[in-house]
Amino acid sequence: MKRVMVIGCSGAGKSTFALELGRITGIKVTHLDRLNWKAGWKEVSRDEFDSKLGDVLKEDSWIIDGNYSRTMEKRLEKVQVVFSFRLSTAVCLYGYFTRLIKGKLGKKRIDMTEGCNERFDWDFVKFIAGFQRDNAKRTDKLLEKYPYVKVVRFSSRQRAEKFLIGLEEHYDKKL
Repeated sequence: MKRVMVIGCSGAGKSTFALELGRITGIKVTHLDRLNWKAGWKEVSRDEFDSKLGDVLKEDSWIIDGNYSRTMEKRLEKVQVVFSFRLSTAVCLYGYFTRLIKGKLGKKRIDMTEGCNERFDWDFVKFIAGFQRDNAKRTDKLLEKYPYVKVVRFSSRQRAEKFLIGLEEHYDKKL
């Protein structure tokens, strides 16, 4: 497991999972949001994003956190394992609002660029609400094109946490 993608709806816990997976495995984590945003929530150009992503994909090992469907196929061509978070819309919305309420509002998350502080965004709420409807089938069809890629689906955060606990125990035994 040297090249990994973590995908799913915002608020599902992807970034937290990716960071913990990186800690356990020692593999560098790249958050696509950090590649896409400059300070003040200014998007980089498509060419700049693609160049940054291309640099990551050239590396021998990586964990990439985020969907960004436009470039998903480029990543699937090189990935070995995909961790797909398939949590309900209600759980993802709860995750987003909990993040805001628990003191993240106005602060930068670790998976975001400096100067992109957490904020309430009604369009983002609508994006989360429509994520399963708009993205799940398209992503599944894309994953079917790569039958050699191992896909691990999580239907709850608890299952993802159990996976990480088991993985850490496995790594501890190897030491």
